[in-house]
Amino acid sequence: MLEFRRVLAFSSRIHTYLMVLYLFFAGLMFISFFTPMAPDLVSLVSACMAVISWVVVFEGVWIILASVYQLFYSRVFAFAPVLLTLLRGVVVIFVATIVDTMQLVVSGGVLT
Repeated sequence: MLEFRRVLAFSSRIHTYLMVLYLFFAGLMFISFFTPMAPDLVSLVSACMAVISWVVVFEGVWIILASVYQLFYSRVFAFAPVLLTLLRGVVVIFVATIVDTMQLVVSGGVLT
């Protein structure tokens, strides 16, 4: 079962890297709010953010399900990967909300 815990820890690390990649693209999107950028680049960054956010969600679900599987298989619950996965998911959702709000304000104005 030690090998499975290693896979779970590695998956948690990959989930962290995906969150950092999402934050990188969110930073690019924030830069696009304050400097002129080509619309094609903005749409590419937006598409990348959408794909990465779905990968973060699916990876998070996998980590949680793997932790539950480990609980039933070895009677040991991997609490840290689940807690960190939920925390990373909250960070991605929070950043996505801020980016979407800024996008609405920049593209449509305050009162639309």
